[in-house]
Amino acid sequence: MVETITPVVHGGRRSRYLRSVAIHTAAATASAGAVGLGLGALGALLGGPWTDAGPIVLAVVALVYAARELFGLPIPLPDRKAQVPAWWRSFYGPDVTAALYGIGLGPGFLTYLTFGTYAAVLVGAFIAADPLLGAAITAPFGFARGLSILIGARATNEEHSAVLADRLTTAGVRRGPALVNASALVAVAAAALVA
Repeated sequence: MVETITPVVHGGRRSRYLRSVAIHTAAATASAGAVGLGLGALGALLGGPWTDAGPIVLAVVALVYAARELFGLPIPLPDRKAQVPAWWRSFYGPDVTAALYGIGLGPGFLTYLTFGTYAAVLVGAFIAADPLLGAAITAPFGFARGLSILIGARATNEEHSAVLADRLTTAGVRRGPALVNASALVAVAAAALVA
């Protein structure tokens, strides 16, 4: 996807590229927020918020995924293990493609996930048992995922775009990002238990 939304694809025109980035990010944010809205509504429908059990469930999920990141445990991620369809970029124009990729990327579980941090985010939206709060919890994930496309901002040709995409893919298997995510998950667990 990094190869799809780059200045190279937009003929080097910065304004067209930035428009696609904005569309992609807005779509990713909106679709992630919609997932949180739905989870918050489902939580409310099922009788939440659960002031006693909810924080414990959130802490357990966060610690399980922190252990996954720290020790390489084979704990599955809530994802589809697939990319958004590549044919979209050849069938649709740049703006529609950017929107579709954002819509597919934002919810998280429709594509690849590298870390379990988003699982804790989804649980947090559910146990909040409030649609608006659920959306507020998940939308930043979509926003950050949408903006990650800016890694290709300096691509000057298709080969450079491909190198950037490979670097982005391999960044997920490095120890540093795993430690950052594990630390965030431990912080979520601690905050859930203290609250």
